[in-house]
Amino acid sequence: MLVTVFVPRLMAYLFWCPAKVSLSTQSYTEGQHKMNSRRVALEGPLNFRDLGGYVGLDGETIRWQQIYRSDSLHRLTSADASQLAQMGVKTAIDFRADDELDRIGIGPLGELEIDHVHLPTVDRAMDTVRPEGYEPPSTAAEVYRGMLQHGARAYAAALRTLIAPDTSPAVYFCMAGKDRTGIFSAVVLGLLGVSDSDIVADYALTQEVVEAIHDRRRTESPSVEDLWGKLPEDLLGAHASAMVTTLENLYLDYGSWVSYATNIGIEESEVTALRAKFLELS
Repeated sequence: MLVTVFVPRLMAYLFWCPAKVSLSTQSYTEGQHKMNSRRVALEGPLNFRDLGGYVGLDGETIRWQQIYRSDSLHRLTSADASQLAQMGVKTAIDFRADDELDRIGIGPLGELEIDHVHLPTVDRAMDTVRPEGYEPPSTAAEVYRGMLQHGARAYAAALRTLIAPDTSPAVYFCMAGKDRTGIFSAVVLGLLGVSDSDIVADYALTQEVVEAIHDRRRTESPSVEDLWGKLPEDLLGAHASAMVTTLENLYLDYGSWVSYATNIGIEESEVTALRAKFLELS
């Protein structure tokens, strides 16, 4: 289904959407503390985490061991693959671009009884098609604002994959598990009613491993430094401020997470189904 993505008028929301995302130091620190146990230790991927345990809508919590986020799953070792099998993972949603999948493949993931669902958020063929006067984004938040729009089809399909029966436990991933994966995490957490503070803290947790991820990519492909030099400087990290601004932009552009979901073609009944599947009374 072709999804038409548009940015609603700001005036439609001026009387009820937040103009600022307010995060106290205390709430952010508490959010970081709650996530110390989220990491799943693997030999290959460095950023594999559980989304369970966050408090969502009506005080219910996200079920543990049902939704995971990760970086490069093609790096799984045989021990990692055995661990994922023991965890019962049924679905792996892959946000990497076509050329990334063609060049790198899926590694040991392909040997497991896990459904690999490829949903690229980026169309490389369109990267060279720029309107006259196009200015590349200068901040991570600008990149993420565009990602919410241009990755809409992939994100809608990923939501439907999560909602479908017999697809969880599920994991979604990209290369670093930071940008494409981080924005989809915000979408999922937002639709489940998780606080802005916890959405920001979940994103920022990647900062703990981002240098290790970069070091490994430098070793494997020294030319990646040339690419990074063309990116917004703050996009090389996972700074809380980038997600704070992204949430502010989300509320300005769409009004709410449910409005965003509706905008990309997700029915409210599907949002209800997502919540019914992954939220539980604690």
